Amino acid sequence: MRRCIFYVLTFLFLFSFQISNASAITASNTGFAGLWEYPTAEIPNDGSGRFGYTHASPYAYYFLDLAWLPWLEINTRLTTFDTIKLESGRYYMDKAIDLKAMLYYNKDSKKWFIPSIAFGVTDVSGTELMRAYFGAATWRFGRLYATLGYGSDRMNGTYAGLAWDIGNWLTIKAEYSPLDYANDKVGGTRVLKKDPSEKYNYGLVLKAPWGTEVAASRQRGDEYVFTVSQRLNLEGPYIGEGKRLAYNAPGDLRIPEWDDADLPIVVERVKEALEKFVKVRDIELNIESDDEGKRKITLAYENYGYSSHAEAMVRILVVLAAVMPETDELILVQKIASVPIVMAAFSGEILFDIRARELRDNDHPLNGAQFAWASADIKNFGEKDLQKRGQHEFKAMLVYEPRIDQTLEHSYLDRWDIDLIYNGRYSNGWGSVLDVRIPLHNDVDIWWEPDMNSKTRIQQAGLLYVNSLGADSRFWFMGEGGYMDEEWFGSNLYGRYYGEDGSWWLGTRLSLLRGRDPESFGGLLSGQLKYWGTYYYDDKDKDAWRFAAWIQAGLNFKTFDVDLQADYGRFIDEDKGFKLSAIRHWDDTAVGFWYTKTDVHAPGKDYTKTGVHLEIPADKWFGSWFGQPSAHIWEQESILISTWDLESGRDSGFIRTPERLLGQLRPRLLRQNVARLLRDYCSYEKLDEDEKYNIEQEDTQEIRSILDYILR
Repeated sequence: MRRCIFYVLTFLFLFSFQISNASAITASNTGFAGLWEYPTAEIPNDGSGRFGYTHASPYAYYFLDLAWLPWLEINTRLTTFDTIKLESGRYYMDKAIDLKAMLYYNKDSKKWFIPSIAFGVTDVSGTELMRAYFGAATWRFGRLYATLGYGSDRMNGTYAGLAWDIGNWLTIKAEYSPLDYANDKVGGTRVLKKDPSEKYNYGLVLKAPWGTEVAASRQRGDEYVFTVSQRLNLEGPYIGEGKRLAYNAPGDLRIPEWDDADLPIVVERVKEALEKFVKVRDIELNIESDDEGKRKITLAYENYGYSSHAEAMVRILVVLAAVMPETDELILVQKIASVPIVMAAFSGEILFDIRARELRDNDHPLNGAQFAWASADIKNFGEKDLQKRGQHEFKAMLVYEPRIDQTLEHSYLDRWDIDLIYNGRYSNGWGSVLDVRIPLHNDVDIWWEPDMNSKTRIQQAGLLYVNSLGADSRFWFMGEGGYMDEEWFGSNLYGRYYGEDGSWWLGTRLSLLRGRDPESFGGLLSGQLKYWGTYYYDDKDKDAWRFAAWIQAGLNFKTFDVDLQADYGRFIDEDKGFKLSAIRHWDDTAVGFWYTKTDVHAPGKDYTKTGVHLEIPADKWFGSWFGQPSAHIWEQESILISTWDLESGRDSGFIRTPERLLGQLRPRLLRQNVARLLRDYCSYEKLDEDEKYNIEQEDTQEIRSILDYILR
């Protein structure tokens, strides 16, 4: 039997070297890419990660891990200790953030003797109960990964481990773990009552094709540990394989040659194809011919069906490629509420390339294209023929609102709602929103959030206006008025001046607001909402209207599409200070972090509040099951760490910011995202299923480490 087992393991080991595109990146107990209790020098692919749960009694971990940059992994987690009970009878819960940075990544598997190197820190915020600093080196031998590392504090010295990918469905991991549990204490009480009987952990991870992973291991000598996690990818769809740009295009509307075509019929046929295969409105089409017979097509439209403006533009190109005869020049103009925002000029050869699914320069498919803010002649294009019709959209959405806080009687609370939503898209820059929130189930009882009650209330309602000043569309004005969110009624005025390619901007924001009555459908406070002890009240002696103002600046880093923004001014509660944010975009998806410091903060702290910013498109989440595009983006800002001063560092809320409306349409970023989607569309669909799988697994990222970024 021993000999048989030896032969089987030897065969599997040798066979694993013949299988390419392997990855032993799996979740550690706490969520970050690693062995069982320790990190490796590995990071998930850019924009990917996992969420999950681990039971490792007396610890239970709930985690969300993400490669926020190609070389930076951010792991957020909640840890409960089932040996520590509070007076309320609940188990103690600890929140933490872990960071890991890839210093050097070895992409060449033939140079197995050179390791990838990473370093990082655990528990960088909150109680810092499980704080440790570490460095790790990982060597790759085919499908076998060996890690050697050193950690301070809780990690307690040198550690080592192996991860072996037997196949795409199974990984075996083992580690030497000197982890020191002695200082895991709450109020002087140890979480783990006795030291581990062994320093070796081992087990296996089962991996499903759709990204679910289940791990079982024996750790600390006498504890069986289980983890279940789900991989996600912010490129979308978030969960599952889904379809990558499998666009439908008309096959029976092709116009063979210009000589055989009547221009009015061509215009009608193109509009018919676009209305059938692409969700756009306000279509304006102009076809010109010069003395030499060269054809120029100008098409203006407004995207209403896709959260990604780049996707809408690529879908239009696919339809035009299927319909139009040979063309010399093509100009696409993206509008919002009939106002032209950005224009893209292509050589007519792009349509031939799309039909053939063969880009002339796959690395830079838009080398000859020009993207710019809409010019004066484009703004006046088609004005006489523009049909001034609004579009009215009605929908209902299920909304889930969690609240997690260990100071509450129950640390995890939630509310389920139905949102009844109306979106109005009009002409000349106008639009409107109405969102009525109807609670279905609610166990949230938080005295400092009175709006989280079981009342049916207006969530958002108001008018929006956006337009440019000047001929080159670089100076934008935007206004909104009505119910900003669940807390505020009033108005916001924005001004933005953008750089030529949209990579930087300067601006301002003015807000005039009044608090809402949390107990009524749409009523306003007669004074100001005040918090005292464990209750709130309407202080009618205070002026109900509030004023806030900020000067703002933004800078975009093209390589990773990261927006840095700085705001300075007066906040809602009359405190003065600044807010810094860094938001990473994956086209229409965004994850970012912000830091606020005003002249009101807790003693001994150098900040007022910190938090996270999310923008999640509905179709990226559900697309793998339903496949229906949607322009809806769920946007949320949540506080991660606060000084417990409820009335400081607050802004006004909003219906739509300029960053949401114009962010994707900045010329440089739109060009970048269109190029990426075109490359996927033209190269991916021609492959068979095995080739598609290999491309998805292949490490094609140019930048995987800090050194890659510096040297590039």
